[in-house]
Amino acid sequence: MLEIGAFPFLIKKGKLYIMIVSSTSGKSWILPKGHPEDKLKHSQVAALESYEEAGIKGLIFNRKLGKEFKQKKEALNLLIYPLLITKILNKWQEESIRKRQLVTINKALTLVTKKEHLQAIKYFSSNAMFNKLSKANKK
Repeated sequence: MLEIGAFPFLIKKGKLYIMIVSSTSGKSWILPKGHPEDKLKHSQVAALESYEEAGIKGLIFNRKLGKEFKQKKEALNLLIYPLLITKILNKWQEESIRKRQLVTINKALTLVTKKEHLQAIKYFSSNAMFNKLSKANKK
C-alpha cells in the first residue's frame, strides 16, 4: 500500500522545525499523509494532506527530492515530499480531530513513533538535506 505525505518545514535562525500532527486516534504523532488521489500528482497530494491535516500552506519546491520509505512488516510504502511552509492557518479542515505542533527535529524524534515517519525525519534533517532545504527557505 502506498501512502503519500509531506515533511513540512521551516528554518528559523539556522534551526530546522517541522510540523507534525496527531493521528486521528490522538495516540501518536505523525507527518501529514494520505493516499494517492485520481487526477493529482503525488506531490500535490502531499501538499493537500498538509493543508487538510495540519492547516498549512506551502511549496513542494523540488519534486525530485521526494523519497520513499518502506515498512516491510506492514507492506507499506510512504512517499514523502519536503514542503516549505509559507502559511500556518488559524482554522483548518481537520482541527476538530487532530492537533499539530511545530517542533525541532530533536523534539519530533521523541514524539513520532512510526518507523517510516522517523526514517523520513532523519533523512530530511541530515546535513546534506538541510543544506538543500536551507536554499529553498531563502527563496
